[in-house]
Amino acid sequence: MLISTVFLWLAIAAAFVVSLPCLWLVGLALWPQAAEKRALTAAKGVGKSLLIGLVPLVITIGIVSRLGKGGPGAVIAFGVLLFWGFACADGLATFVGRSVWPRLGETSPWKQTMRGGFVLVGAALLPAVGWVLLLPLIGVLGWGISIRSWFMKSSSTPSEAPATA
Repeated sequence: MLISTVFLWLAIAAAFVVSLPCLWLVGLALWPQAAEKRALTAAKGVGKSLLIGLVPLVITIGIVSRLGKGGPGAVIAFGVLLFWGFACADGLATFVGRSVWPRLGETSPWKQTMRGGFVLVGAALLPAVGWVLLLPLIGVLGWGISIRSWFMKSSSTPSEAPATA
């Protein structure tokens, strides 16, 4: 193995370590209600989200196989679906962060997402097991959590405007 190959894999791992938690923090900052809904969905059961997330996985495999190997359409479709799965895993990162550091939510709840994201990505850095099983599992769970959150009723009710005299 050449040293350039080692540096390539090191750069890929470093990119995942930095980019995924940042992606989850961007989702939390731009769409806080949706991120909170996904976090509540993840807290209700990761097993259900995994089973539901298998449906987009089968659809993704079907799209990629239909569009041909290496074609630009397959790459774009696969990239968009992969981005959707990883972006919606912010609920999983927040759930892990809330489970491990429950007191951080009182002062700065974004730290729970950040630290939970680093825990997820750190586990996915395990050679072989993390790259082959855990990293795709995070994407599949993101799909399942996203789909489940679509059908979850929002816990907050819209407040009425105060009456004016």
